[in-house]
Amino acid sequence: MRWIRRRPVLRFRFLIRYDEVPTSPRHLGRKVHPRVSNLLRLSVISPTLNEAGNVPRLVQQLEQALGEIDYEILIVDDDSPDLTWSVAQGISLRNPRVKTLRRMANPGLGVAVIDGFSAAQGDVVACIDADLQHDPSILPRMLRELQSGMDLVVGSRHIEGGSTGQWNRWRRLESWIATKTAQFLLGFKLKDPMSGYFLFWRKDFCEVKERLNGKGFKILLEILAALHASRIKEVPYIFRSRTIGKSKLSGKVILLYVEQVWRLCSQSRRLPLRFLKTSVIGHKTQRIDI
Repeated sequence: MRWIRRRPVLRFRFLIRYDEVPTSPRHLGRKVHPRVSNLLRLSVISPTLNEAGNVPRLVQQLEQALGEIDYEILIVDDDSPDLTWSVAQGISLRNPRVKTLRRMANPGLGVAVIDGFSAAQGDVVACIDADLQHDPSILPRMLRELQSGMDLVVGSRHIEGGSTGQWNRWRRLESWIATKTAQFLLGFKLKDPMSGYFLFWRKDFCEVKERLNGKGFKILLEILAALHASRIKEVPYIFRSRTIGKSKLSGKVILLYVEQVWRLCSQSRRLPLRFLKTSVIGHKTQRIDI
């Protein structure tokens, strides 16, 4: 009998490593690590006006929440009389992650957020109020949701697990009316379009920046209208009570909101479909020509 000597068969196992890179629906097919990528940088923007007492606490809570995530904090201050910008600059001397943008002209919440996003150096930009009513502890989860393929992630008070906290019935009613107005006239399916707590990709901000109107009271509405994001995730949080400083909500702010919604509705051409075709002036009903 003749023995046949076989050559050994070499079997190779190829280990493919997927880089932990930012992903969105525009980058479908890339695998996302279940944890926040170390290659990703987050820019947290906080627009301020007379929040000197809150800024140090905000920075501390952000540090605790973000941990090992690569991030920067940008305090965008509208030249506050209480020297909020000076307090932020003092913190930045001890903490290089904290930066200050002191705005000397063209004040306004929306413009401040746009300026902050423009100055940011991260891959992702987030907006959070400095009054500590937004819970910083959900930021890592919001970032993970964005990496899972979302275009935009919003901190929400109006989904399961979220709450408006200690608001009285009148404040809840005002918020409900404002929310339903935005949903009805602008067609947003978001449960909390009035939220000022959100994050999204900075490259997407750069694409829509020139179409954003900074005069609007709720910058998120401007972004939603311009971005046309198809994948939006809401993360619940409990709205906390302000302990230092005064609320900026006023009759003027409400008027700015009404003007903003009307303008966005007109621009989107939803007005003929969503709004009544008649208006009552005094005791007469006049037809509005469409």
